[in-house]
Amino acid sequence: MKPGRFVVDTHVHGQRHAVRLEQSATEAGYESISHVMRTATPADEASDDDDVIVYPNTDRIIHDMDSYGVDRCVLLPGFGMTNEIHQEMVQEYPERFTAMASPVQTDKAAARGEEEWTIERACEELDEVLQEEEFIGIGESAPTDPTRNERIEWSERRDELRQAFEVADAHNVPISWHSGTVSGYSDGKSSLDVYPDWEDPSLISELAAEYDNVDIIVNHGGMQGTWHEDTVDAACKVAARHDNVYLEIGLYWADLIQKPFNDPSIDISQLLWGTDWGASMVAHSQPTKDPPMYWDQIQSRGLPAHQPDYWGTSIRQLKKFVWDEELPQDEFNLILGGNACRLLDIEPPETRLFPEYL
Repeated sequence: MKPGRFVVDTHVHGQRHAVRLEQSATEAGYESISHVMRTATPADEASDDDDVIVYPNTDRIIHDMDSYGVDRCVLLPGFGMTNEIHQEMVQEYPERFTAMASPVQTDKAAARGEEEWTIERACEELDEVLQEEEFIGIGESAPTDPTRNERIEWSERRDELRQAFEVADAHNVPISWHSGTVSGYSDGKSSLDVYPDWEDPSLISELAAEYDNVDIIVNHGGMQGTWHEDTVDAACKVAARHDNVYLEIGLYWADLIQKPFNDPSIDISQLLWGTDWGASMVAHSQPTKDPPMYWDQIQSRGLPAHQPDYWGTSIRQLKKFVWDEELPQDEFNLILGGNACRLLDIEPPETRLFPEYL
């Protein structure tokens, strides 16, 4: 049985990378591969000389959608994935996919050393991509410079974010704000070391107040990987203060969902089922400890060569929470898809599927 009437995952990476390790100087590690992935060449443009290729992962996504009863996926670019590939996926399966926009070509040109990255170029690309009907928001995260390795001051970063928020406002679409961390990218400076907004979700408040008509999706809801809850606490505090802030809770373990759900200042309409399908984390189980499970890049196991099963694990944690809380299915349906439909203008197959009162 499906977990809900109409199920939407707001955080899916719809593309896969192939790294030709035998001809590349890159080692099979999280940090090293994450850098070369940013310069990946789309499969239909690649030659034998290209070390990293990116291609649509459509068949595997649809297999999992059919297996777990997921009706719609919101596709997010990341690490060299292209808007064009996601656009083609949406065009081929318009009832199954929709997409967020990212300044991919601006990022790739900078990562390849072809052109200096600027927030103005990034926003120009976003503005162009968002004119296409397949794109309904900005994400994953607000634009970041892939070549930056020195920390940016918050005042300067805030001005960058304002330009991205202006684009979101002009197109009347939500913007993503990345939060959380993982253990695999630990050999060099990470985005948390460089960008204060990645490190501290509480900074969302400033932009949420300034742009109170722009909806903000907190990617991962503060919990991407590991078991540290400080960024979850910060994200929840912001959501409690601003009703234009939404939390993705698809990577939360069951007890962690209690934090936003039991806060009377966070409405259930602010909770989204967004996982990280297509990413490289795996679920770690430790049933006699606290927490009993969490997601992470576990370096001792090496890179996962399989497609980690995000939905099976996430849905089990959600159902555990629902059973413990005796949550009515009508309210569960909002988290699973109703809130995403309202926020992202996704039209479900029938009317009156989600709670509304006269």
